[in-house]
Amino acid sequence: MAHDLRLREASRRCPKHMVYGPCGGVGADGGCELPGIRCSFAAEPDLLAALAFSPADVAVPESAVGSGDALPSAPRTAASSAFASRVARGAVITADLPVRTVDPGVLAEAGGRLADLTAVVAGEPPGLRDALSPTHKALVLAAAGATVVAGVTCRDRNRVAIEGELAALADIGVAGALAVTGDHPASTALAQAQPVFDLDSTRVAALARRAGLFVAVAEQPAAPPVAYRPARLALKARAGAELGILNLCGDVAEIARFTAALAATDAPVPVIVSVPVLTSRSSARRLGALPGVALPPGIGEAVEAGGGDAGVEAAVAWALRALAVPGVVGVHLSAVVDEGDPVGLSAVDAVVRTSGMLRARLAAAPPAMRTGTAA
Repeated sequence: MAHDLRLREASRRCPKHMVYGPCGGVGADGGCELPGIRCSFAAEPDLLAALAFSPADVAVPESAVGSGDALPSAPRTAASSAFASRVARGAVITADLPVRTVDPGVLAEAGGRLADLTAVVAGEPPGLRDALSPTHKALVLAAAGATVVAGVTCRDRNRVAIEGELAALADIGVAGALAVTGDHPASTALAQAQPVFDLDSTRVAALARRAGLFVAVAEQPAAPPVAYRPARLALKARAGAELGILNLCGDVAEIARFTAALAATDAPVPVIVSVPVLTSRSSARRLGALPGVALPPGIGEAVEAGGGDAGVEAAVAWALRALAVPGVVGVHLSAVVDEGDPVGLSAVDAVVRTSGMLRARLAAAPPAMRTGTAA
């Protein structure tokens, strides 16, 4: 009982009111992403070992039983089944959508250029004003030929709105949903916005599975408490997650440590590893300055010395190293807009070049590497 009370108190003190914390925004010193606050979960890591997902947290509210207002349990959609099969085959290449605009024409252009990737993970930028809804963005990208995993964040929606978004995404046939808690508005360019955080990513993962979607989640292996991070991803897997996207966390040794610990849990979900695609010195600085990001050794130096082409080469080389780690089934290409290309289509093109070069290298690699299961 005392243990449960301490967890509830940690949730109450969390600015995001997380139940299944801590989020990925914890600093190396245990600080919250909001300045001047300590992470209430990271401060008591002994509490986390016994934290278990409770289906009751996302049960249909009694008031909605029989009314048709609650999110129903739906069979797996055809698009999600196809994507699940693709993940099972390995050598997955996904990417962020590195554009900073709500212009549907630009989004469609980006979607068309990224159509050959396994999927575009269309998340919600933390500081982009007037952002399109996940469903609207997914429709634009899919119409351009892209396979879409739509990001759904808790920052801006209560449970009712999230359930409606998930039902819409399932109806339009996206490949899956990326369930994220999201950055607190006070830590972004939208500081005047009212945070919601009715749910967290773990509970959204459970609801997305209920909607019939393939579910991906993010995890930050380098964020404190580091030893708990594999168990936290396993907890999300027990809630419904089927794929983990590991944020930029430094060298391959960190990934290998994480995946080995994850394999020892009772829910060893496959993972894909974020790979930075740097096009210039400014893009290296921008990406490296994001909270919780640790760039792999040598990549920043490569782009400093040789520019965008060297950045692409370095990304491909590092991706091949990451794919050799057991448990890694693919890579997630992360690029940011540059000062000379504020919309981001140049970053899109860098992702396309990286993907094409990586596929060519994988085609010439041993079979174990091509499936992402090399020892």
